[in-house]
Amino acid sequence: MDRKTLQLTVLTRLSLHIDMNESARLARYLIEDLIPLDTAITELVEAKIDKATEKLIAGKPLQYVTHRADFYGYQYYVDKAVLIPRPETEELVYQVLQYLKKINNRISSDRNLDMRPIPAILDIGTGSGCIPVTIKNEYNECNIIAVDISNAALKVAIHNANHHGADVTFFKQDILSEKLTKPNEPYDIIISNPPYIPTSEIAVMSESTVKHEPQIALFTDDEFGLVFYQRIADLCSKWLADDGAVFLELNEYHSHKIKEIYLNEGSFDSVEIIEDMQGKPRILLAVR
Repeated sequence: MDRKTLQLTVLTRLSLHIDMNESARLARYLIEDLIPLDTAITELVEAKIDKATEKLIAGKPLQYVTHRADFYGYQYYVDKAVLIPRPETEELVYQVLQYLKKINNRISSDRNLDMRPIPAILDIGTGSGCIPVTIKNEYNECNIIAVDISNAALKVAIHNANHHGADVTFFKQDILSEKLTKPNEPYDIIISNPPYIPTSEIAVMSESTVKHEPQIALFTDDEFGLVFYQRIADLCSKWLADDGAVFLELNEYHSHKIKEIYLNEGSFDSVEIIEDMQGKPRILLAVR
């Protein structure tokens, strides 16, 4: 069997259970991700693809089957310990990078290039590490610390940082704990894509997401999914530099409530909500 025939076989099987266009997409990426171009199609390879196809039919996301996810032009390893990176989070990274370039240009015009301070960045709830690793690779002149409560997620993040040669420091940390250690120096930027879906909304979520993605990274127990936003706002008084900025991915349905939290925090000169490419409120930017 050749590569093209194998892909057609996968497509035929998938199309019995899944929409034809989606089946074609899944079949193509499955073959591309799991079989290098110069690989001979042996019985062992066919068995591997057969097993992977069964997982797709059962509803397992492609990224968890192939352990690959595309994000901001990079390819990341993912497994069941971490969320699959979303396009909305790419927009969060883009906004952070634009901000970094903006402050770099402003500082460069005011002082000698050798005297520029290096921004310190904190990523809360790093998951796969796609946010800090991408930022570090796109803007090397920064120091990034990334934290997560999950040892399994941190293992994935460290793997991705090593794979992409990104110098990011990772720590295990429960951001909701009352026993957090204040950093030696404040952060210039705090970033987070926190859990923000109330558990009451599980019933309206896609079955694939609820069944396969880590619930600790998705859901919160409070009514509106605001607990992490409030906690990060509280930490800003101790952890954020006087001229620092906070970038948060938002629960689009409660963006106005999240904005109120940061307006009420009282130390920010501006608090704005940035819409994503679909016109939905997606990113909060609060600047001191």
